[in-house]
Amino acid sequence: MSDHPVPPRPSAGRAWTVTALVLLFLLINYADKTVVGLAAEPIMKDLGLGEEQYAFVQSCFYFLFSVSGIVVGFAAAKRRTTRVMVVLALVWGLTALPMAAGLGFGALVASRIALGAAEGPAVPAATHTVYGWFLARDRALPNALVHIGPTLGVVASAPLLSWIIADFGYRTAFGVLFALSVVWAAAWLLFANDGPYAKSTVPSARREPVPYRAFFRSGTVLGAVLAGFVAFWATTTALGFLPRYLASGLGIGHQQAGTLSALPSLLATVVIVVMGAVSTRWRRRGVGSRRAYCLPGMVLLAVSGTAMILFPHTGKGAALVLITLAFGLPSAFYPMVWLLIGELVPPERRLAVTAATTAVATSAGVFAPLVMGRFLTAENGYAAGFAVCGALLLAGAVVGTALINPERDRRRLPAFAPVAESVA
Repeated sequence: MSDHPVPPRPSAGRAWTVTALVLLFLLINYADKTVVGLAAEPIMKDLGLGEEQYAFVQSCFYFLFSVSGIVVGFAAAKRRTTRVMVVLALVWGLTALPMAAGLGFGALVASRIALGAAEGPAVPAATHTVYGWFLARDRALPNALVHIGPTLGVVASAPLLSWIIADFGYRTAFGVLFALSVVWAAAWLLFANDGPYAKSTVPSARREPVPYRAFFRSGTVLGAVLAGFVAFWATTTALGFLPRYLASGLGIGHQQAGTLSALPSLLATVVIVVMGAVSTRWRRRGVGSRRAYCLPGMVLLAVSGTAMILFPHTGKGAALVLITLAFGLPSAFYPMVWLLIGELVPPERRLAVTAATTAVATSAGVFAPLVMGRFLTAENGYAAGFAVCGALLLAGAVVGTALINPERDRRRLPAFAPVAESVA
């Protein structure tokens, strides 16, 4: 008999209710991100913005994104993550009010910086919350379902927000996002809580804690950060510039371009769910996490990078197919990052480690819009910008394959083995 307490298994209904609410949380998260890209033309016209000013607006969202991810992640490591998520959602709603109220360029910049600060910790907090309701062997599918929140956020919000922007104006779209955040926060307070596996059940006296630096020096975390960086570069490029490229580069109408920009996210949603189900089956059969999570993820990045380089040089039909692959597959890679880190890092370290690694990876959001904005001032700017993005994706696939190996790194962390929640 075990000499330390083992938490009772939570009811499946409660665990999946929390998972569904977390999915909605991340759906709203990405709707907030996409609204400026979808409303780029009316915003630029209304506020008199040029290409580089618009690129600055897209970039400023990430000014505090990484910093807040680290600060909030470490601060929240010993607190109830569910309460942190309520605060984040309410701040998201408040940042939509200045644009809904009719304020100008300064308000747009300030609100996007504030929104980025509040969204920086969102994905680590959400993932940590869900992991608190499932054993490690059972996480791949709920992890996949949670991480279709961002892709569904684009799939659902792109057509809806494009319609609202076209028929009622972009300021109304910001008002709708405010209302969604408030409603979600109320539902979360009523139904959610931290799960029984949110903390380690092994008394600290039974094992030496692993210092944070040991995780940050591991090949798995380093490789996941670098691969995540290039994947996020692609995602940021899509959010800020894909609707505009479809309109100006392929000659598609603005509202239709907004709708078609959801195709990559639709593909990512399908791939995430399928890979989550397959990975869960593999892990339960004893397949290692490198084979189950890392190698499939690297294939996604390699295919994406190749498609990214090719699509500006093809016809409209082929371009749409390649665009879907180029921008959809990096989003499908993200759940693999969380699973890899989650298998290596014990619960009491997980939120801080994932927040810090996410902060580094998502710093790509500062640079990608500025690089693309510079290219767009020259001839064939889109093709050059997408080629840089494709090359980064291919490099990330190579580096990730070489570095990521959770089984190897776990053996180098002797304090990991007794963590009860990670036992299958």
